Parts: sequence; C-alpha cells; structure tokens
Amino acid sequence: MSPKSKSLILFILFLWLVFAAWEMDVQSTINTYPESIVRLDLLLLPFLIILTVFVVYILIRKNDFDGAQDSDLHQDV
Repeated sequence: MSPKSKSLILFILFLWLVFAAWEMDVQSTINTYPESIVRLDLLLLPFLIILTVFVVYILIRKNDFDGAQDSDLHQDV
C-alpha cells in the first residue's frame, strides 16, 4: 500500500472520528436545549458518505490498475 493510499485512509478515518465527536456533542446539546435546532451535522452527513465512497472507489481502482501493471502481458512462457 502506497503512502498516498495510507494518508487518504487516515484522512477519511479522521473525518469520521470528528463527525462522531460532533454528533455526540449535538446529542448532548439537544438534550439540554430541546428548542428547534438546525442539524448541520445531518446536512453534512451525505457529503461525508459520498466522499468516503469516492475515496474507496479511487483506492480500489488504483489497486486494480497496479495489479494489472504487475503482470507482464508481453512475457514469453
């Protein structure tokens, strides 16, 4: 696994951990102040999911491309 792939995975994990911490904070705020609150975390969630799916797609596609490069098609048997 390349360093770029590792950094992408760590970045996505960091974003999800920050989102989880934010979600816990919002839940405690809702329990404290039950008035109408705009849930920005729920508005951000679809973008986070799309970003995660995109990064996974890029990593899988890159891995497939690297696998094709490893096998030499012009090799005499």
